[in-house]
Amino acid sequence: MDVVLITAAAARHDYVFDGEGRVTDSLPALSTLASDSAVFSCAYSGAPASKTTMRVLLTGTHATGQSAAELPTLLERFEDAGYATAAFHGNPDDDELTSRGFTVPDGESREGGVSDKVRRAVGRRIADDSTLSGALEATNRTLGSSFGVNIASSSFVPGEVLTDRALEWMDETDGPRFLWVHYGDALPPHQPRPETESESLTSRRATRLAHACRRDSADLSEEDEADLRRLYRGELQHLDRCIGSLLEGLDARLDRTESTVAFAGTNGCALGDGDGWHEQGRSLSDDCVRVPVLVDGPTCDPGRYDFAVSAVDVVPTLIGAANREPPEVGAGSDLGSLTDRRVTERQVFARTTGDPPEVMVCNGRWKLVRRQSDGRERLYDRSQDADGVRDRSGENLPVHRALRHALDCFVESRGLRDRSRFGSGSSTEAVHQPGR
Repeated sequence: MDVVLITAAAARHDYVFDGEGRVTDSLPALSTLASDSAVFSCAYSGAPASKTTMRVLLTGTHATGQSAAELPTLLERFEDAGYATAAFHGNPDDDELTSRGFTVPDGESREGGVSDKVRRAVGRRIADDSTLSGALEATNRTLGSSFGVNIASSSFVPGEVLTDRALEWMDETDGPRFLWVHYGDALPPHQPRPETESESLTSRRATRLAHACRRDSADLSEEDEADLRRLYRGELQHLDRCIGSLLEGLDARLDRTESTVAFAGTNGCALGDGDGWHEQGRSLSDDCVRVPVLVDGPTCDPGRYDFAVSAVDVVPTLIGAANREPPEVGAGSDLGSLTDRRVTERQVFARTTGDPPEVMVCNGRWKLVRRQSDGRERLYDRSQDADGVRDRSGENLPVHRALRHALDCFVESRGLRDRSRFGSGSSTEAVHQPGR
């Protein structure tokens, strides 16, 4: 039994799925995976920031700080079970993931070449040198917004390199194996991709738009907004190609009928729908925290499931797929054990350290968001208001009270108290309570 986990940053639910709950035809690899999978249509990331969700996926809990560092990771659990393990991601600056078992393959970033190496070096100087950072950032901002030129570029290793290295590792090892590949290609700012919806746009146009988002998104025209969304869809199509290559390679290297392959988004993307355009970690709107989750394996019955699930469910689900006992410390449930029975309500919780920090509980239909600084709450009926526009706090008091109590328990159990009634912590996180 081999187990593969594929995760992707900035995989927004309603850009992956169509209005009927199916993966859109523009993403053929994910569509094919979904056709044989348990598809969880009401899934929430561990956080509106991908980096925090990765911590949740590593440990299967919403623990943070020192307590999280002391918990065994998903990789260590599979190693203890006798599996060969490997995990690959593309951010060479993420020391936390690297320290907890991830590897960054050698490879060029998106632009490649000598000029890109110079831009990456400048980008690191901006980050590391406080004396130069202000001047360099100002210069980069001016050149980017006026001429569509960046003097600093992303150092991310592209998804193609991650895919190739993951398949090389499969060739180097024997089963049982656990493989985790995390793609960051869809993270903003976005660039046009060949053979996608965004290929007709230029890199300079994309760069100008990215700087315009940071400067004042209110000045964006309708054409600007349409192009920004085209760029994002192009990134998702490029990501889908990488995933398709990975899945094709896996088919040639393992018995998919006896293996489990899971896909999960680690966060969404605002894209101008009430929460800015490229900001991460500041909002608990569905645009930023609702994500696709698919599990293809013998322990999960294929089909669509509408009960709420969370990133904390991934660890026990994959451990269950390997026929191992779930971890004693953890907040999630094995989703495979829930696909063969009727689940009414499951509650998922989330928290953000945005300004001001907020906490959230969602039971699938109803979603309660609380601002921690003053306790102000907003209640949304997702069945009638998927965009979270209308506050229904005064319309269904029994639901509001029940969710408020659940949120109080979550805040209390996590020690999230602050100078007001509730609390401020140092991270964004998510957890669920089992269905009943």
